[in-house]
Amino acid sequence: MNGLKFNEGKTFLLDKNVMFLPSKRRLVSKDNRVVELTENNYRFLSLLLTGETDKQAIIDFVWQEQNGSVSESSYYGQLYLLRKALTACGLAESLIKTIPRKGVRYTGTVKEVVIDSNTTDEKEVSETLSGAVEAESGQEELHGKAEAGDRPASEQRASVEWYQSRSWNAFVSVLAVIAVCWITTLIFVFLFLLK
Repeated sequence: MNGLKFNEGKTFLLDKNVMFLPSKRRLVSKDNRVVELTENNYRFLSLLLTGETDKQAIIDFVWQEQNGSVSESSYYGQLYLLRKALTACGLAESLIKTIPRKGVRYTGTVKEVVIDSNTTDEKEVSETLSGAVEAESGQEELHGKAEAGDRPASEQRASVEWYQSRSWNAFVSVLAVIAVCWITTLIFVFLFLLK
């Protein structure tokens, strides 16, 4: 994969809800919300849509100028930004599922759709999106939902693992704050006793 020419002339319908326009580096939702993607976001999403799941292969491809020599935090930061871009268009963050010690996978449906190359207005893209969803032209899915089936996004959110839920994350955050406060108090008490 030397370049992303494989996606340049194509348009993808993500989860029957959002158009991914690789040539314009943007996501467009049915209700005309437009999210511009950075070059790394674009590369990351394009690679996920081809079915790539390996973390090192993604790093090598997304950061090809650095010959894949980037930190883990850059990878996870880019993953966070991509999930936020999907959320901004109305898709669930959980459509990008982490595979422990391996990488990530896009679990939503992806369909290649035909769109007029002269279409530049987001409203026209949105109308094309609505038409593509209604027509269900029967185009072959590139890959289906790995675990979620054909349930709507609201039901998919309910199937999030317990350790990925908001309440668990809030609980862990509160515990971390309490632990830091407790350790800080112990340090001050210890220093006070030494004087």
